[in-house]
Amino acid sequence: MKKYLGNLDSTALAKPRRLAAVLAGSLSLALACVSQADAQSAKPTTDLDVATAHKIITAALAEAQKGPPSSVFVVDNSGTVVAAERMDGAFPASARIAQGKAETAAAFWQSTGNLENAANGGRQALLSSGYVVLQGGIPLKIDGKVVGAVGVSGGNKDQDEAVAKAGAAALGK
Repeated sequence: MKKYLGNLDSTALAKPRRLAAVLAGSLSLALACVSQADAQSAKPTTDLDVATAHKIITAALAEAQKGPPSSVFVVDNSGTVVAAERMDGAFPASARIAQGKAETAAAFWQSTGNLENAANGGRQALLSSGYVVLQGGIPLKIDGKVVGAVGVSGGNKDQDEAVAKAGAAALGK
């Protein structure tokens, strides 16, 4: 039994449908290519790249020369290490501590010195949080947005803080 199609047969209806499907597929593919090209060419201004991280570390190490050997870590806003350096003579644990300070400053969007003061002022839950709440971690900001952090360990708390601040100051230069 044949289906009634009026004056049109089944092949007459199929051709425009196929053409419409081909055109829709081509348009979708073209839009996807344009979107991908735009995404690859547009670099957000809030990224912390390796070159910038090395600039921060260089400034921090220049300050660290005034005191004992230190470890310096730079992390992005997720806490992932972008760059790090442990000076000759820095005690081995300084690397893990510096990384922890950087991760903590990035996670809390504030200096680890502020967190140390909070812990000393009664917020002792911070001590068992798994974060490193010792001075020497400074968040890195671009246009007011935290893009990462620098963490330093090797000296006393004031030395670590000074080295971290020197590194953070290099971000704006």
